[in-house]
Amino acid sequence: MSTRFALRAAGLICALLFIAGAASAQNATDETLAFQQRVDEAARMMDNSPRLRDLSHERRRGIVQFVAGNMLFTLLHEIGHTHITEMGLPVLGREEDAADSYAVVTMLKVGSSFSHDVLVQATMGWFLNALRDEKEGVKLSFYDTHGLDRQRAFQIVCLMVGSDPDKFKDLAEKIDMPEERQSSCQGDYSNASWSWETVMKPHRRAPTQAKTKIETVYGKGEGDLSAFEESFRMLRLLETVADQASEEFVWRRPFRLEMRSCGIANAQWDLAQRKLTLCYELAAEFAQLYRQYGEQIALPRYYK
Repeated sequence: MSTRFALRAAGLICALLFIAGAASAQNATDETLAFQQRVDEAARMMDNSPRLRDLSHERRRGIVQFVAGNMLFTLLHEIGHTHITEMGLPVLGREEDAADSYAVVTMLKVGSSFSHDVLVQATMGWFLNALRDEKEGVKLSFYDTHGLDRQRAFQIVCLMVGSDPDKFKDLAEKIDMPEERQSSCQGDYSNASWSWETVMKPHRRAPTQAKTKIETVYGKGEGDLSAFEESFRMLRLLETVADQASEEFVWRRPFRLEMRSCGIANAQWDLAQRKLTLCYELAAEFAQLYRQYGEQIALPRYYK
């Protein structure tokens, strides 16, 4: 992956995060327009990348959007885990499912075509993961703490349909979700939205309450991943998230957000060490996944 691509992709992720926490509709609109311009600029900059030169402008633009959307969804998923453990929230069912629903509900509450498209990119990500595993002969891990990739994709769409059956009907039909399941998705969304609002309400920070210290650390990006370290550090990705989290919520104790080279593509909340880690390898894997299989799945888009 080229350095230019890494820099631009990281910048887009920062734009995404700002939109998710925008204080007003006008801010959200302005940042959405800025995002679109950055996507186009990133795709043009990628024209000179030896690895991506053979792709069309639209294909390069698709890679940038896919990486940014999936990185944001992953980050929100891990923040869901952080909320659960740090605030002592009850979880009825699998915690991984709860973290997914937190990420989806958060984006749906933003309510813009841009945030909706983030969820489309995450849906594509899970479908493409499943497709890749099939082609490479990877066996399904029925024992895993996470749901199967296609199940996670369908549940994202289900919550979207539940929030607005008419708006997202085309998406549900594209993935062949039966009518009877689409109808029941309104109950799924209502439960998820109400549950998160209810458990988070006592932890909202009042203006007079002190802010929790959330440390941010950027580890060394090894080899080609150094471009991600440089870009995320320069663009203050972790600081953006930390500032929003400390501004909006009261946390029991300080904790850390960290980006680093991990040796594997991963993201996790570590309760014992009190840190949320995003691996630079994860963004690189998303880009590779889209390049290899992205053309094999086409879903309706809500942000062009």
